[in-house]
Amino acid sequence: MLLGMALFAVDFGYYFLVASNLVTASRNAVLYSAQGFSTPSQQLIPSAGTAGSLSDTAGVAGIAGGDLSTLSFNLTTPNPQVEVCSKSNGLTAITSSGSTTGYKTNCTTYPSGALSYTPDVDPESLNGMVLNRVDLVYTVNFPISMKFFTFNVIPPATFHWVVEMRAVD
Repeated sequence: MLLGMALFAVDFGYYFLVASNLVTASRNAVLYSAQGFSTPSQQLIPSAGTAGSLSDTAGVAGIAGGDLSTLSFNLTTPNPQVEVCSKSNGLTAITSSGSTTGYKTNCTTYPSGALSYTPDVDPESLNGMVLNRVDLVYTVNFPISMKFFTFNVIPPATFHWVVEMRAVD
């Protein structure tokens, strides 16, 4: 019984390690999406990513994927999935009764996949603001798999974390 509790404590600690890395990775990615390497002399919008890959560290998706790469030994899927919604993907005008009521950023999923989370419309988008968003979906097996015959005591867990940040357009 004591051994089972100790093994469960390791899995429980790993749960918080994954959750902490997920929060940090998404926050770093959306911060880079909103600011990039902006200084008063250089104001370039960073790319969302390239070719549906998480290996481009100059892209927003690569920043998130790189932060999660230390946990990759235990993934049940080849990579985390990252959906980036930013101005580098373009803007969609939201209209009502023939007039534009706001703008919404377009999204791209890395690696190519079927994440389809809808970004919010920034209420200040008509005044020069853009809402950037990063969604991370990460499925993981815990380090110590406890099975009772064929029953998984602790099944794989899927984490989904969303971070939004407003940027000046």
